[in-house]
Amino acid sequence: MYYPDKIQAYLTHISETRSPVEDRLKRNILKYGLWLLAIPAIIYGAADRGWAAFSTAAVNPRDISYCLIALVLLLGWVCIGLAEDHLDSIALAEAELARADALAVESSCVAQQCYRLPYPYLCQIYHLLNVGHLESIHRFSLGNLKVIKISDFRKTEAGGQIRFKTMLDSPMNILRLWRNPSVEVELTIHSPHQIELKVPAYGQRFIHVLFSVMPLNDKEHYLSIQMFSDLQWPRELLKAVLIVAASLTLLEDLPYLHHLAKRNYDGLFSPRPRPQKTSQAKQLFYRYVDLYNNRWNSRQLQLLD
Repeated sequence: MYYPDKIQAYLTHISETRSPVEDRLKRNILKYGLWLLAIPAIIYGAADRGWAAFSTAAVNPRDISYCLIALVLLLGWVCIGLAEDHLDSIALAEAELARADALAVESSCVAQQCYRLPYPYLCQIYHLLNVGHLESIHRFSLGNLKVIKISDFRKTEAGGQIRFKTMLDSPMNILRLWRNPSVEVELTIHSPHQIELKVPAYGQRFIHVLFSVMPLNDKEHYLSIQMFSDLQWPRELLKAVLIVAASLTLLEDLPYLHHLAKRNYDGLFSPRPRPQKTSQAKQLFYRYVDLYNNRWNSRQLQLLD
């Protein structure tokens, strides 16, 4: 049936002005997603023309030429890749400074994204350190990933580290491309503004995601996402996959961060007594509060001056 009200509501919704961050994330997903989809399309074209050239007794030179053109196009398409959007030079300088030598792995930086988000940086810290958000906030992008148990938690001088076992329920989950259905993931605090996520991949290789959160003022922060890996994939192909994944998960973050910013988020970082049955998923977050409460209080005062 024809529902003009619903059509009008939909047209109004898609025509609304979005935030620059949301527009950029959607543009990343569309651009890199189309680039990835073009690869199997070109392979299909090359295979189809190759099959047509040799399926008959008389070899068709025209089909062979089409097949070779498609293969050359595929090689250039994968090797050249897509240029990343211009990243804010100030944010990159701060991200590199924050990084220091915290990530001591034999991996190269495959992709990097930097965003200016209109939310207090403490909201981002709380979200990154709450392991339970992997199941709730990222239910779609992670394909209903389940956190089975917290296997280990330890304090370090600079922060702490938590290990938790995750399970991919769906056999169609795209994460199965580079990891086993059940693996132990590590989340580590390197500094007040730097958090690392380490995910095991096949063949004793890993994907490291380094989050650098730099406050700008009491309402804005920079989020730098650096993705490292020693996977033996074509670099441009791996970069596109990681950027699409990072953009999709951050796009899911925005409504929650907006909701969290409206709450009294300062109360989350209060060193008040906690219940005896503390959620295991928040152990690393509570460690951050205990270790850096005075520092972020001083930082807030500096930003307000």
